[in-house]
Amino acid sequence: MRKKRLLNKSFLLIIICILISTTISGCSTGKESMSNSNRELTMEEKLEDFEYMYNILEENYPFFKVNERVNGVDWLGNKNEYIKKIKQTKNDEEFVEKLNEIIGELNNGHTHLLSRNEYLYYYKTYEYDGHFINRPWGKVLDNEKAKARYKLTKEDIESLEDDVYFEHTKSPYKTDIIIPDKVAYIKISEMDTHNLDEDNERIREFLKSVKKYPKLIIDIRGNPGGDDRYWMYNIIQPLIKRPFTVNNFIFSRGGEYTKEFYRFKSPNLKKVSNLDKDLVKQFPKEVQSDFKYYTKSKTKIKPKKPIDFNGKIYLLVDKGVYSSAESFASFAKASGFATLVGERTGGDGVGIDPLLFSLPNSGLVVRFSSQLSLNPDYTINEEVQTTPHIKVNPIPHPDYRYDECIQTVIED
Repeated sequence: MRKKRLLNKSFLLIIICILISTTISGCSTGKESMSNSNRELTMEEKLEDFEYMYNILEENYPFFKVNERVNGVDWLGNKNEYIKKIKQTKNDEEFVEKLNEIIGELNNGHTHLLSRNEYLYYYKTYEYDGHFINRPWGKVLDNEKAKARYKLTKEDIESLEDDVYFEHTKSPYKTDIIIPDKVAYIKISEMDTHNLDEDNERIREFLKSVKKYPKLIIDIRGNPGGDDRYWMYNIIQPLIKRPFTVNNFIFSRGGEYTKEFYRFKSPNLKKVSNLDKDLVKQFPKEVQSDFKYYTKSKTKIKPKKPIDFNGKIYLLVDKGVYSSAESFASFAKASGFATLVGERTGGDGVGIDPLLFSLPNSGLVVRFSSQLSLNPDYTINEEVQTTPHIKVNPIPHPDYRYDECIQTVIED
């Protein structure tokens, strides 16, 4: 049974901001410089790195056909074009820029090069008391060439061990009363578990104070994800009175590189060829042609000290809902936990943490999605995402009177 209670699956908003503002080349200046030495990569080394990246993705990345259908990009077929782009680079900085462009054409928020800040973030995320708790992920980050490329220093490690790196973290939620005794509101901006216990206590107290309200709004518009434990522990468990269960089929390509990761996180993988043929006919065509393994995920959440809430729950969503926030939206709709209001979400929210690999010459680390998950209706979550029950303009407004999602809930 695959449970996605994992460490910080993706902080997409942070990733986007960092990728825009931070270069990760060996020629960059300032604190983000990450050259292995004063020597630039040779063209042969850059091409070897590209080939290595291309081959791992070719064997393991799950969304090539989704990308073709949705974005019209034949990424695998563009290989020669990408090689030409690499050959045009004059230094490491341009090489990194081109790799970012090439990977960007996959159009997946979980698939990208790590910046230095991201490298440090994940180094700490997967490390605990001097040991990597997610060993395959940690092994990639602890690779000597990766550490050299990202200039991991003794001071970095000490600050990570002392949790200095996360001292800026603030609770990602806020609460409000829209209409006294009628409509309560809680906004969750990301699924950040660094204050999980403290947030749990405060959120629970708020929910207790509004448990007699007929309507509760949970707003996750723009939430880029993080860790499923945030919404499971802080929202679902206090509000439900009985167990809620959702099943999902999850498929893997079965390339050699991913086997160690899956042995660590998905021990119950089974062969797609053993599935009932009539069932497979209901799945997207690429499941049978491109994927070797599957697992049937069962997410079951039991109530914990329920607050006895009897009102109706609304979940506000938009296309910015991604990763573990998407998991919440998908679970909420499939289980009947909440009525979804807004627009279609961003997707890629069911499955294990994105995988990592480092390039053999540059040491650059690539993060990528490796599993294709199906919604309960057998559509691909990354392609179709989660459609709300009530479609309405999702753009938030600082004045609740002009927020169409909130007004829709009030009038419902």
